[in-house]
Amino acid sequence: MPTIFGLYLVLLSVVLLLFIRADAVSGRCQLFSTRNFLILGLILFQSVSGSLTLFSEQTERGAEISGYTEAGFVFCLVLTLFIVIMLATYRWANGVERFALRKARIRVTSQPRLVIAGVTLSAIGIILRFAGSEIPYVAVLLPQLSAGCLCGGIAFITMAWARSAFNVLIAGILGVMIIANSAVLLVGAFGRREILGLLFAVVWALFHEKWRLIPVARLIPRVVVATAGMVAVLLVFSSSRVGGENVDRSLAAQVERIVTIDPRAVEENVVAALAGQFAGGISMWIYDQRTASGGYDPLHSLVYLVTLPIPRDLWPNKPEGLGLTIVDEAGITGVSEGHSWGPGLVGHLIHDVVFFSLPIYAVIIGLVFRYMDARTASSTRDPLTIALFGSALGQILGMPRGDVGLFAFNMAAAFLGVWFFGRIVSAMFLPIDRAAEIEAQEWPEGFDEEGYGNDSDEQLDAVVEGAPLTVDSTRRESSAGSASRETSSGN
Repeated sequence: MPTIFGLYLVLLSVVLLLFIRADAVSGRCQLFSTRNFLILGLILFQSVSGSLTLFSEQTERGAEISGYTEAGFVFCLVLTLFIVIMLATYRWANGVERFALRKARIRVTSQPRLVIAGVTLSAIGIILRFAGSEIPYVAVLLPQLSAGCLCGGIAFITMAWARSAFNVLIAGILGVMIIANSAVLLVGAFGRREILGLLFAVVWALFHEKWRLIPVARLIPRVVVATAGMVAVLLVFSSSRVGGENVDRSLAAQVERIVTIDPRAVEENVVAALAGQFAGGISMWIYDQRTASGGYDPLHSLVYLVTLPIPRDLWPNKPEGLGLTIVDEAGITGVSEGHSWGPGLVGHLIHDVVFFSLPIYAVIIGLVFRYMDARTASSTRDPLTIALFGSALGQILGMPRGDVGLFAFNMAAAFLGVWFFGRIVSAMFLPIDRAAEIEAQEWPEGFDEEGYGNDSDEQLDAVVEGAPLTVDSTRRESSAGSASRETSSGN
């Protein structure tokens, strides 16, 4: 029976990938959307990870499962129900989309403006990374504010480079800033999400500035190449990590460990990556433990998210992350005090009392991600919005691994950093184009009452190759070989 459930999870992964492609082709959801990053996280850390555990009956040391058949069935059921409810909420939340469309803006942009804005926002991120790190009650928030600004700054510069890929000066500035921002993120870092988020910000900006106009069949090879590069960087960083509280995490020490990587560590991290860090198996173990000995905590992840900013000095007994507490619960020894596991989304749902947590979390996530994607899709002429929702993609991808509350907090903090400091930077270098916003209230010439353009295929091909945009958003027709059609959003 465990093998059957494992095969079901493999099939679920394939169906989700086909679902992403179908939505991208039909135009219901852009290929690069926050929803799709979340789905990829679900595939990696839940369905694929869970299937490998069920096939091999192996999981994290100390998280041995007593009955794989029962745990596997419940895991498949909870994961499927969450995905169905979340995607249904996302699809039918039209009121959320209408609200998001009201917020769309148009800004004055040019390559020099975008580069200056990106460098300025990156400089703010560097300052936030080091200033105030010893200030009580502030240090917990500053690293994520900084990470958001560093990723947002790179997104601005990438958008400038996308407009002229052969501009050596902008390409050089982008390369220097990627190296500089990566170095800043490495200082004091153990987690991989911020580094991964920086790389994602580059591809996210490329897509929303230019690649979104390319038909999906032609776009996928570029995505595969970009993904391969990011995976290589991630494996290098993962293989150089050393756990423990007294480890030197200075930039020099981090670089030295990267240069002197043990090949066996790379092999181990490849296996761990393919297994989704056993997050699926740990989720099943949590079900095993809760049914055997209790320990449920209603809506723990939501409570943890809300209380995370409160200093522990003021509330010594405030909730801790599930990933930390289950290590102690499993009786794991010989690890650092801060060692944690990825409980997996299903593990969180079960621990938080699944009858309440599953519908509540699925609906909240569906609504939030629909809003973010609607804002992004309607803001093709607002670089700030593109940078904002592309500043925490590493956190979104890792959310299904857990801790869900921690990743959600880090995502919100990164968004806050870009929203607050990005608005200041944009007011100086990327001001709102009032005249263009007024003009956009009317359908542009050449478009019918439904908003579909009458351009020829040759004209559309010219747009794909980089011609300037003249409208605010796009709709795509899904017929075989059809080109992208850009329409006015009426905002």
